[in-house]
Formats: sequence, C-alpha cells, structure tokens
Amino acid sequence: MKIISTRELRNETKTYFELAEKERVAVKRGKKFVNFIVTDEPDSQFFSEEWIKEFLAIPEKYRCNPFDISPSGDLYWADKRNIKQLKNRLSERAESNSVTASTPEELKSVLDSL
Repeated sequence: MKIISTRELRNETKTYFELAEKERVAVKRGKKFVNFIVTDEPDSQFFSEEWIKEFLAIPEKYRCNPFDISPSGDLYWADKRNIKQLKNRLSERAESNSVTASTPEELKSVLDSL
C-alpha cells in the first residue's frame, strides 16, 4: 500500500490515480486517511475486514442484509433477532397506548382527556 500526503497528491494527481488501479493508495490528511478505490460501478459498496468479521460472527440462521433496512449497513440490522425484538417492543408500545372508541363522541372525550 502506498501512503502519500495531500501535497504529493496535488503535485502528482494523475500519477497516483493511475497507481490506484494497480495497488492501494491512501492519502494521509491530518490524522485520517482517504483511500482511493477504483471501480467501474459508482454504486459499489466497500466493507472493512472488521465489518465482515462482525457480520460473519452473527449465526447464519439469524443473518440478513442490513442494507435492506439501513442505508448505512449498520450491523445491528444484520441480526434478525434485533429486528424481531424491536418489532415486539414497538408492538407492545402501540398496544399500551391504544385507545378504543365506538363513537366519535367517545373518541373526542378520550382525546380531550389527554
């Protein structure tokens, strides 16, 4: 992997773009790094090895695609158990806050009491 400074990038942009097609290139900017990723598809998503390890640590029968629920791919949403627990909590909450009224007058009375 090649790590360069922002000054090097500015002075040799074309060179480092071409190099990124052959090997990993990261630009050090302060304490952070910006990685160059070359792809033919602009919508491609890339994952760190740590993300993949954590995803694979979820038992296979409980795994699901977190991107179906969250654009960030947060691993909380990759575990069906978490989703089920959240749905149950929301359902319980909705039931405890539910109001039944058979007539508009009853509904108005309930709403006025809130």
